[in-house]
Amino acid sequence: MLPWIAGGWLSGLFIGAQRQAETGPMLAGVALLAALSIVLHGRELGARLWVAPLSLLALLSGLGVSQTAQPRCDVRGDASISAHVESVRHGMGDARVRLRTIEGRLSTSQQQVPSGILLETRMPSRRAPPRGSVVHLRAELRPRTELYNPSPHPHLSRGKPGACGAGWDKETPLGIAGISPLARAIYEARTELRGHMDDNLPQDAAGVARALVLGDGAALEYEQRQTIAAVGLAHLFAVSGLHVALVSGTLVRALSWMLRGWAAAFDARRLAAALGIPLTLLHALFAGGSPSAWRAAITAALAWTMVVIGRRPSSGAAAAAAALILSVPDPAMALRPAFLLSIVATSAILSAPGSSRRLRWARLRASAVISARTLIATTPMVWWWFGGVPLIGWLTNILVLPFGSWVVVPLAHLFALAVWVPGATGWAAMALTSAVNLLLSICDVFAPLALTRRLPPLDIPQGFIVGAACLLLLLLRCWRRRVGVVAVAALLWLAADRALVAREHPRQMLRVTFVDVGQGDATLIDFPDGRVALVDTGQGGRHPAARELRSLLAARRRSRLDLVIITHGHPDHYGGLSALLDEIEIDELWLNGQLLVEERDGAMNRLVSSALSRGTRVRFSPELCERQHRFGDARLRVLWPCPRYDPELGLNDNSLTIRVTLGRRSFLLAGDLAAESERRLIRAHRIEPADVLKVGHHGSRTSTSPSFLEAVRPSIAVVSSGASNLYGHPSPEVIARLRSAGARVLRTDLHGGVILSTDGERLELVR
Repeated sequence: MLPWIAGGWLSGLFIGAQRQAETGPMLAGVALLAALSIVLHGRELGARLWVAPLSLLALLSGLGVSQTAQPRCDVRGDASISAHVESVRHGMGDARVRLRTIEGRLSTSQQQVPSGILLETRMPSRRAPPRGSVVHLRAELRPRTELYNPSPHPHLSRGKPGACGAGWDKETPLGIAGISPLARAIYEARTELRGHMDDNLPQDAAGVARALVLGDGAALEYEQRQTIAAVGLAHLFAVSGLHVALVSGTLVRALSWMLRGWAAAFDARRLAAALGIPLTLLHALFAGGSPSAWRAAITAALAWTMVVIGRRPSSGAAAAAAALILSVPDPAMALRPAFLLSIVATSAILSAPGSSRRLRWARLRASAVISARTLIATTPMVWWWFGGVPLIGWLTNILVLPFGSWVVVPLAHLFALAVWVPGATGWAAMALTSAVNLLLSICDVFAPLALTRRLPPLDIPQGFIVGAACLLLLLLRCWRRRVGVVAVAALLWLAADRALVAREHPRQMLRVTFVDVGQGDATLIDFPDGRVALVDTGQGGRHPAARELRSLLAARRRSRLDLVIITHGHPDHYGGLSALLDEIEIDELWLNGQLLVEERDGAMNRLVSSALSRGTRVRFSPELCERQHRFGDARLRVLWPCPRYDPELGLNDNSLTIRVTLGRRSFLLAGDLAAESERRLIRAHRIEPADVLKVGHHGSRTSTSPSFLEAVRPSIAVVSSGASNLYGHPSPEVIARLRSAGARVLRTDLHGGVILSTDGERLELVR
């Protein structure tokens, strides 16, 4: 019964997180009435008949839980802060620390820092505070880029609140308070052990040992983490539920064996189980306290409790109770991918059909069945959240997991114990290093076989198809029916994908998407003849804009761009081009050519050379200004700089300015055009009224002059800018000017990505 109730509760939480607000209190009220009804009439029902109403009650309760909106961080400047440490992720050398403010004040303006906002900072790993403590520090606050774009592949978890980056002032002391003596002792032991591992082991072995013993998954090199995930062994290199259960079971068995000799007056097994309860919970705490580690630790603790009181433990009931214990006080935990994957994998293992031990190779067969069930059960979530399914993981979990679990994990813990024993560190380090090198080499061998590490992002119908197919594969016992399910699901998936392509590659209409890339520009244009253009690419490198743009293109099934236009040579307009060239075929690249002549670092020249080497045709202003360019019934015209760029003007004033027209509707994309070039365009009679204006220079006060607005007369004005950016874009003066001109203002920093479509007559705001 308990697994059904836990399943209802977790399902309600997950569904409620997608569509909540108004219905939450009503559902909570229905759940309360149902609870009272069960209390009053429960005795009239048999115990088995309680499952359905109690599960429904749990579902309604989960749906009714209100997820509190987190405050957005829009504070900038040096500040003195008191904050609660929510999480610490140790890497190799430094740590990422997530804080929740309690109070604070900016140093210059004395403005109060709001309580409850999220901060993220980096600091040396050995100085990072323990989770759960309260810290006092000085830091430079700056809002983090938070992007949102409507996509066929929506995010199925609540968006994270806008966090602030906090540049910790290393010259000032870090005050740590609010920590119990036990927590401080664990923190100091973890810090000392981390130092021993870094000092006595090679980097690869130290990273693996820290990941297995301390939960420092980020201590592994990025390339290693990617390879490990691709071969389906990410759970092996973490403090997973499997490892907690392994350590807990080993502890209790060892205690039972040691107590059997002298505790004759007691049941050694029950006494060992009683001692195993606090030791298991302490191990989860010492190992970093990840959601999956706590779930496994609480499950084991409940199972040992049943042994202590003389009852036979039920694995399913204990796992369900652990899920409820963790998620009821903190419903947000139930929405974390790691927690949900842990629950789903455990459910798949516990519901596996039993096999006779008399069969030949019974253990190998059981391992294969469990590996297949966990892979099938987690496939929908892994595909949705991580963009691929490591099918090779079925084989690696059969062949490699036993070596990792029974050799590498024990050796890592033996090394952790050996550092406290004089003279024992050397041999422990040697054995662990050899085992880790062998394990990583095996992962490298399987990596070329990871052909499904990247798959097309799912839309909602495809997600349902994959989820339903996986559920049926777990429930059915007949191989013929399983093959039928796979065949039908594959056909339905392909049909849904064709429907997705038909929606996302519109014909006989013009669709313009102003992509939210933070402080920058990127505009996707779907033409009536099926071709697609991208005007500017946002920022590149580690900026989230590059990842956001590639994800949107993949979700729309765009592996090829017919045209990329770079309006001018500022990184917030061309920075993402390098990543696009590596992943997407580009037919033509349009430039004004100014940066190629005037740049000092050669970045644009390298990009153009890279494009030419890939077969991309590169065209410049003189050729582009000669005529209108037809894309089916739509026309694209380059208005500026014509016939060529003016070397007396800066990069912004030489922005390629384009007009796109279909029928009676038109769009004007002004790049970072400034007032001087606006005046020249007006004098040259090259500006005509347009329905939609992409406001120049992110809404800067140096652009969008009154005379320019009078000539354009837009009904909709789109401003592409980053939230709480350094430049104060868009200018309140420009926003007021646009509204006075009768334009509806849409801002990516407030509304996210904007999609407009037209058939040449009607203009529709899709989002």
